[in-house]
Amino acid sequence: MDAPSRRRVATACGLAAPVVALGAIVLATLVAAPETFSWRARALSEMGRYETRTFPLFNGGLILGGLLGVPFGCRLWLAARNGLERLGAAMLWAATAALVGIGVFFLGHDAFYLDAEFHMPVALLFFGLAPFAQWVYGSGLVLAGDVRLGLVSVWLGIVHPLCWLGWLASRAGAGEPSAWFAVPEFVAAVAFGSWVFALAAERYRRDSANREKSAD
Repeated sequence: MDAPSRRRVATACGLAAPVVALGAIVLATLVAAPETFSWRARALSEMGRYETRTFPLFNGGLILGGLLGVPFGCRLWLAARNGLERLGAAMLWAATAALVGIGVFFLGHDAFYLDAEFHMPVALLFFGLAPFAQWVYGSGLVLAGDVRLGLVSVWLGIVHPLCWLGWLASRAGAGEPSAWFAVPEFVAAVAFGSWVFALAAERYRRDSANREKSAD
């Protein structure tokens, strides 16, 4: 496979990654048993427990979506025009690797393998890294002259703290402090997935334009 073909495949992976991961999450919420998941009473990761019927769908979607994001992160690294873009691409890669980890280290995995529970650390790594990846890479885009896409990246990154702060404010003094936890989880996942899709769509547009120029 030549270099242009590898770039096209990596870009296609970037387009597919958020569709696969978010699609699996949404579908899992629709087919999950009421005792397994509800927006009010359960976290999204509850659908990944071994004994649930959503176990293969939820974890498989996260693992596949994260794996698809890895080559796209490498694509962004190689195309980086400055240090901020390169750092942001590395953080995107790490966040997608953490997404794989959420599926691999599902809730209760320590009953089957490994003595320690790793689900919480990889989940915190994903939700913690995702907005910083968007801010850093977006800042690099602005420095490189892609102001509109850079601002979209930064603002989608701002969605993360806003949704978590909004959730915390809504739970202050509430009788169920952990209720509706799945909502900010999902909003943050959508913000990150939308960003990855936007970057991949722009990369696809530019690659198509370059091919057309080469053909003329």
